[in-house]
Amino acid sequence: MNTNNGMILITALIRPHMESHVVRALHDLADFPGFTFDEVRGQGRGRGQGGTYVASDEDITYHQYLELRVVCPMDQAAEICRRIEAAAWTGRKGDGVVYTIPVKTFARIREAGAKEHRHD
Repeated sequence: MNTNNGMILITALIRPHMESHVVRALHDLADFPGFTFDEVRGQGRGRGQGGTYVASDEDITYHQYLELRVVCPMDQAAEICRRIEAAAWTGRKGDGVVYTIPVKTFARIREAGAKEHRHD
């Protein structure tokens, strides 16, 4: 397992109907990193400009999102985030979020497993 690799985990919550736009934007990258999607639900801040929101037991609602995860080299992260943001943007409240986290260790199972199974 590599522990000094300069990798970043990009996580984005996007509207489900924007999936194809985001996938096309990622496929257009020269070094396509691969990604995963999960269906998630949640709530945003719950208030508009200057407003507040107090939930009651009867009106708790959730919004459906897709959670996109990409692990990529640090030098590609800014461009990938920019592409996700541009492709997922509708200009409406609730478009989603994009954030990054450093990856401490990274290994491709296929490559790590090949090292374990070599009989030299």
